[in-house]
Amino acid sequence: MKRRSYSETIHYILGVSGCLTAIALLKSITQSKPLAVIVVVSTALILIVAALLIPLGEPNASEVGSQPIYSAEQASQTIARVDGKSLYLLGTFDEYTSDKVIAILKSHPNVERIVLTANGGSINDQDTIKLGHYIRRQGLDTHLIANGVAASGGVSLYLAGVNRSVGEGAHIGVHAWAQCSGDGESLECKQANSFPKDDDAHDLHRDYIHQMLGSDDFYWFSIASASHNSIYWLSERDLERFKITNKHLSTNLRIPFPEQFKDEYESTCHNCP
Repeated sequence: MKRRSYSETIHYILGVSGCLTAIALLKSITQSKPLAVIVVVSTALILIVAALLIPLGEPNASEVGSQPIYSAEQASQTIARVDGKSLYLLGTFDEYTSDKVIAILKSHPNVERIVLTANGGSINDQDTIKLGHYIRRQGLDTHLIANGVAASGGVSLYLAGVNRSVGEGAHIGVHAWAQCSGDGESLECKQANSFPKDDDAHDLHRDYIHQMLGSDDFYWFSIASASHNSIYWLSERDLERFKITNKHLSTNLRIPFPEQFKDEYESTCHNCP
């Protein structure tokens, strides 16, 4: 049984009280008791006013253990903004990004292109890959803005585009993933290329890249290019070799959040070539 919120409970009580008041009113009228009628009518009016003053809706934070309820739109730290036929994304992808972006795309069916601006990675690779599959199923293109940067999980999402283009002066960076345990000085990480090639640990990223590019060559190249705490910036030759880009976009796109972009770019591209 669904639990009633506090406001719904109050409305329920007021409704029952109103019904009982109405019965009392009819009884008083039939028994010709003017004073009783006045009292009952006054009580009814008070109940009606009280019901109108108490809002009916979702429970507030105090009704759910002091944990406010947020939508993916509110919870995700990824900035997303629609401008014309493009959806611009800024920042790291978190566990709420896919739901947020999918909801925006569903409410803006005219969007044809995902534009990455400064996207340094993902907190939840499975969620990012889930979004990548959705983007590909919808037949959308991806573009990395001129002088922008996409690294790690940002590259994973970029690969989802049916047509993929890169603006002049943009940087694309890759590295290996790692499985880490412990923390602080006891932190130990096992690099992706330390696992045998037939190990299931490779499946998530290898299979995704194979589905997006038609080959897993770029996956093996990426995990060998740099450790998980470093970065390798792809050259023009790399982009052509692995068919990372497959289209040239002649349209000049404008970043809709220049101040946030500047801060995110500096934190992501601190060692760009």
